[in-house]
Amino acid sequence: MKTIIIAFANSAKEPLKSITEEDAQIYRILVENKRDHYNIHRESYATIDNINSALGAYGNEISIFHYAGHASQTSLLFNDQEANGLGIAYQLKPSIAAGNLKLVILNGCSTALQVTKLLELGAPAVIATSASIDDTCAAVFSQSLFTGLCQKRMTLRNAFNDALAAAQTATKAAIGVDEQVNRDIHIPDAKPREPFWGLFYKTADAVDYNPLPIAEQPTDTSAYEPNLQLTQSIFTALVTDGNAPAVQLDERKKQEIIEDNVFQKTILDVLPHPIAIQLKTLFAAEYGAETIKRPGSKRLEQIGRVFHITTEFMGIIMISQLWELKITRQVDTLPDHIHKLMEDYFNLSVHERAVYNYSTLIKAIRQYIDTLPKVNYFVTELESLREEDEKNKAFREACDYLSYIRTATYHDLTQPRETAMIQEAQIPELCRSAEERLSTFFEKLGFLHRYTLTSIQNIRINKYRHDTLTEFDHQVVKLMNSNASHEVNYYLLAKHLDNSGVILTKQSLTVFNVERRQYKGDALDFLNLSPLVVDINAFESRADRSNLVFYGQYREPDNVFIFRNVSKPDDEINREEVNINRKFGRTEQQEQSRYEAVCKQLTAFRAFALQTAPVQP
Repeated sequence: MKTIIIAFANSAKEPLKSITEEDAQIYRILVENKRDHYNIHRESYATIDNINSALGAYGNEISIFHYAGHASQTSLLFNDQEANGLGIAYQLKPSIAAGNLKLVILNGCSTALQVTKLLELGAPAVIATSASIDDTCAAVFSQSLFTGLCQKRMTLRNAFNDALAAAQTATKAAIGVDEQVNRDIHIPDAKPREPFWGLFYKTADAVDYNPLPIAEQPTDTSAYEPNLQLTQSIFTALVTDGNAPAVQLDERKKQEIIEDNVFQKTILDVLPHPIAIQLKTLFAAEYGAETIKRPGSKRLEQIGRVFHITTEFMGIIMISQLWELKITRQVDTLPDHIHKLMEDYFNLSVHERAVYNYSTLIKAIRQYIDTLPKVNYFVTELESLREEDEKNKAFREACDYLSYIRTATYHDLTQPRETAMIQEAQIPELCRSAEERLSTFFEKLGFLHRYTLTSIQNIRINKYRHDTLTEFDHQVVKLMNSNASHEVNYYLLAKHLDNSGVILTKQSLTVFNVERRQYKGDALDFLNLSPLVVDINAFESRADRSNLVFYGQYREPDNVFIFRNVSKPDDEINREEVNINRKFGRTEQQEQSRYEAVCKQLTAFRAFALQTAPVQP
C-alpha cells in the first residue's frame, strides 16, 4: 500500500513553536480520511537516521513526502543535523520512477532551489518556498493544504490556493495570494516568481487532480446505500428534539416494519419548504429522479445544493433579525464591518450568491448580536452552535467540506471553468463522504421543526359595533413541507402580523374551527423574512398556492430585483424579476397593492444594505 511520509524537525537552538501543533493536526487529518487507501509514516522528531530508514523501508511506495522545519536553499535541518536536499531527492527517485510519488512538500525557509532536481528526476509536483517564512504562517498553510486535499478532496492547485489564502490571514507580508496561476512549464529559476510558497510542476495535469493515493482495490461503494444515513440522522434529530409526528413514528417502528419513504415523508412534512423541497429531490421522491439515487455527479451536486439552501435560509434569518433591530431602533448604527458585510451581500450577483459562504455571514452577525445587551436570537438554538465550542467541531468541519462541494459542483454557464474541481473517478466516494457530512450537519438542526414558515396572503379586520375588541383575521399558507401548499388557513389574532410577507413564527396556535381551518390566539412571536424571501403568488388574487423565491440580485440600470425559485434555485429559466417601476392596468388593483408593498420593502432593504438613506420604522 502506498505511504505518506510526514516529517517534522525542530531545533534546540532556534525552536519552532508551531511545529508540534502542525504535526498533530496534519496527522489527525490524514488518519480521519485514511479509509484504508494509504499508510502514514510519521516522524515527529526527524533525524537523518530515521528519515534515511523510512525512505529506504518504503522503497518505491512513497506517495507524498512532507517536511516541516528549518531549511535552506540546499538542505533540510533534522533536529540540528543538516541533511543534503539532493540526497533526499535521490532517495525519492524509486517512487518517482514507479509513478507513485505525486507530491513533495518542503515547508521550510527558502527551499525553492531544491525543486529543480526533484522535477528533473520526474517528481510531478513540488511545493517549496522562496524566502524565510513565519512559523505560525507555515503551520496554517500546511494544515489548510491537507484539509483541502484530504477532507475536501480538492485538486492540488485548488488546495494550494486555499492554503495560500489561509496563510495570508496569519501574516501582514504579501505571500503571493494575488499571483497569477500559470499553466506553462513551471520551474523555479534563480529568482522564483512566488514571493513565499510556490507550486512547481512541468505539466498542468500534475496539479489539476488530487494527489492522495487511492487503493488498488477501491472502497466498495456498493455497500453504500444513498439516503440511508441521511434519513436516519435527520429523523433521529427530530425525535430527540421532540417533534410529535417523528416521535409517534419512532414508537410505531418498535412494533412494525416501516419503509424508508415513510420516514422521509415525515421529515419533509415538518421542515421549512425551501429545505424540504431540496431534500425531496435528494431523496429522489419524484418520478424520473432515479439518477439522483445513485452515486454520481447529479447526486453530489444535489447534496451541495441542499447544504447551500439550508445555510442560505439560516443566513436570511440572521439578516432579517439584524434589519429588524435597525427598524425598531434597538440599534442606532451598525459597526463598519457589519455595514460592509451587508453591502457585499446585497451586491452579489446571482452566480456569486450561489456559492456564497453563509456560515461566515451567520458567524459575523451572531458575534455582533452577542455584543448587544438584552437582545436574543430569534432562532434561540443558535446559542448552541458556536464555532469555538469543541462540541461543534464536527459540525464546523462538515460546513467547510460541504461548502467546497457546493462550489466544486455549481455550474455557471456564463463563466465555465477551465478545469474541473473534482475528478470523475472520485465522485462515487465523494457522494458517500458528502452524505456523511450532510448527516453531521443536520444532526444539529433538529430544532427547525419548531419554527413555522408562513406566507401571509391577506389580513382582514373583524370589529363589530357591539364589541370593544378587534380581531385580525389572517389568511395564511403554511410553508412547512416539500409541496407548494395550497391549503389556506386562518389565524385569528388580537394583534396583527405584517401584511403580504413571508414570516417565521415560533408558537403554536390553538385550533378554533376545524371545518373553517381557523386557529386562534392573542399574538405570535414572528420574524418577517421579506423581501429576502417572497411569495410571488401573493401578488396574484387568483393564485391558489405559494411560489416561494429567494433574493438573487439587484440589477441597477433598470431598477430590477431578480429572485431565484427555491425549488430550482440554479435554473435561469425559473428566475423571477420584480421591476420597481412596473405599471398596472385598471383591473389589477388588488395585485398592484400587494406588489407595491413588496417593492417598498425592497427599496427599504436596498437603503439599509447600502446605507443610502435612513430606515423608517
